Amino acid sequence: MTGQEWAEILVPFISFSALIALLGLLLLYKYKKKQLFLQMVERSLTQQVPLSPETIREIANQFFSANRDLRKGIFLLVLALAILAFSYLADFPQRGNLDLNDALNGIAMLPGLLGLAFLLLAWLDRRRPG
Repeated sequence: MTGQEWAEILVPFISFSALIALLGLLLLYKYKKKQLFLQMVERSLTQQVPLSPETIREIANQFFSANRDLRKGIFLLVLALAILAFSYLADFPQRGNLDLNDALNGIAMLPGLLGLAFLLLAWLDRRRPG
């Protein structure tokens, strides 16, 4: 294999591996944050510190709120638009059956549809009474 062929294999592999590692780190951060919240509630309960349901509800709303869904939705839509813009601006040569621009457009559908789903969840949560 020549250096060019290795580069054609390694560059996408490294790019997607970095994306997966970043996603994994974000999920680990969210898990640790929720775990700390639950430990704080558990410590309060074992020390007989009274926690009102309103206090727990307010703290939990910081983790599960419509604003967070709205932010996630907007972020994912911007990510999808960035992938689409990159696909539009980069002119990849078509070799064989796969057009890389079409593949990138397909990849952009996932964060785009997830973003729309989060925006719909935020909208439905704001319309919910209570």
